[in-house]
Amino acid sequence: MWLDTVGEATWQQARTQVYTPVEGNVNLGYQPGVLWVRMQVLRGDKRSGQSLVPEWWLEVPPAFLDEVTLWVELNTNLAEGQALEEPRSQQAGAAVHPDLRPLWHRNSVFLVNMPEPGLYTLWLRVRSDNVKAVTPVLWQTNALEQNTQIKTMVAGLFHGVFICITLTALILGVTVGTSIFLMCAGYFFLLALNLFIADGWLGLLLFPGRPQLADTLSSSCLALLIPLFATVFSRLLLADKYVPRLFSCYLRITWVAGLVAVLVLLDGHFAQVAPIVNMFAMVQLVVIVALSLWVMPREPSLRWVLLALIPILLPGMFRLARNAGVDFFVNWLDAILLAGITLHAMILLFFVARHVGQTYKSNLRAHAQVVAGAAQLVEQRDFVGLLSHEFRNPIAVLDGALINMNRYPLDTVTTARVGRMVRAVERLKYVLGYCLADERLATLDSAKRPRLPLAVSSILEESLQQLNDESKRLQLLVADAASQALLNSVQVLGDLPMLGAALKNLLDNALKYDPTGTVQLSVQVRETQVTFTVRDHGPGLDDHERGRLFDKFMRGRQHLHLPGAGLGLPLSLKIIQQHGGDIDIRNAAGGGAVAELTLPLIVRKR
Repeated sequence: MWLDTVGEATWQQARTQVYTPVEGNVNLGYQPGVLWVRMQVLRGDKRSGQSLVPEWWLEVPPAFLDEVTLWVELNTNLAEGQALEEPRSQQAGAAVHPDLRPLWHRNSVFLVNMPEPGLYTLWLRVRSDNVKAVTPVLWQTNALEQNTQIKTMVAGLFHGVFICITLTALILGVTVGTSIFLMCAGYFFLLALNLFIADGWLGLLLFPGRPQLADTLSSSCLALLIPLFATVFSRLLLADKYVPRLFSCYLRITWVAGLVAVLVLLDGHFAQVAPIVNMFAMVQLVVIVALSLWVMPREPSLRWVLLALIPILLPGMFRLARNAGVDFFVNWLDAILLAGITLHAMILLFFVARHVGQTYKSNLRAHAQVVAGAAQLVEQRDFVGLLSHEFRNPIAVLDGALINMNRYPLDTVTTARVGRMVRAVERLKYVLGYCLADERLATLDSAKRPRLPLAVSSILEESLQQLNDESKRLQLLVADAASQALLNSVQVLGDLPMLGAALKNLLDNALKYDPTGTVQLSVQVRETQVTFTVRDHGPGLDDHERGRLFDKFMRGRQHLHLPGAGLGLPLSLKIIQQHGGDIDIRNAAGGGAVAELTLPLIVRKR
């Protein structure tokens, strides 16, 4: 062979050059230029009464060679001074439209006529920016037709299987609604498109006579295929579970590199970018295989992922290395790669379907457990509510009996015992009361009871009626008639008993924790909200327990002797948050505590 670095040599000039002997195939990687190949064929005489076939077909794979020109020269002795006449040339290659070729074939095919015995020299001129391996082969007509039929049938079978796999993944992704199926469908589509164009069949069908466009599209598919491959296998290998930050950074870099490669390819830099894209693909394949080997001991069920990678590992690495310009050739590499990719796609789709099926079953079991837990919770609440209703009458009897006992003079020991009994009954009354309130609140959550426009003054009155303060220590700071009129005019959308209970709990806490001082209740109306402020002069809040005020059954250690169950504040906060408001409790500047209950007002259109 001889490499024409300038690319302008004529046949007369090329035949005088020194050719390097080559055994087998001619591999140039992605080296641009013009390659001349000289082949010598000896045409023999008649043997055993049979004439040799004069017409042969010269096939020159691969299919993406841009321009291929053939001259057939019969070596004869020329007389002195006689000029050598240039033989008639034949044109083929991907740049030649298939309709202008002597035979519809994905590779370049030439009719070689050798009618006379003798030594023939075949001069082959190849121009391409995508040369990897040039493998000229001489065929008889029947043998070429048979070989073409076999290759066409194999390619059609492979294409059909891949189309079915891609459509299956797409249909499953649309029907099941799982993104991993859609990503697999995109991965299979790009993989198939890259191979279909690269092997010549689809390139000749879609882009006849335009090899540069076919090469650019094929490499662009590979550039987008790399990040999609990394995304699919990283998700299957649970990389976001074991190395979430590294996984996120890795995918971002891969996607950015793939998109940049596509933009550069579309700008016409195929010969410079294509080897880099293939090397990048080799790196990604090694990374994913290493990740699968690292994860598999931790997740034995993921062995299917490694099994899906095995069929494409060696042939894929060889193909990518050859495309990147490494000088070697492996017989039947393309056929082995097609078989490996088909097996790879089938195993991957099977594993993804199995993985999604197991996830779906796990979700169903989790949903059933949630439903069962919710039903059990409802049953428990109903039971607690029933017990609370049933216990109220006996406790009321005990409370009345203890009150009557206190009316009579008792000795010191009995008085102390009765006092402890009274406090115990009071605590039971608190617990039962708040259990009933919690049950009503749960009913409100599930039933979605309608809410009515309520005047702020009616909420205030409802809370005072529920409180039933006998100590007369509550001071309402609504001084003038104008303020009272404002409270009657502005409205809140909500459930009156529940809002009254929420405010009543704040007042009850203030009176309980400040047993001797005055508790002040004020109301302030702004443009869009109303704020109820409860101020006491008690011991205030413990800094260590302030953050847990709204936890159920939370009570300060210094107030354990007081009646209560630690349910009032959590219930009040839940009620107010259901109505779009909030509760804030903090220490007051002059001692004691301040509780602010805020509710949104109904905004009237002007």
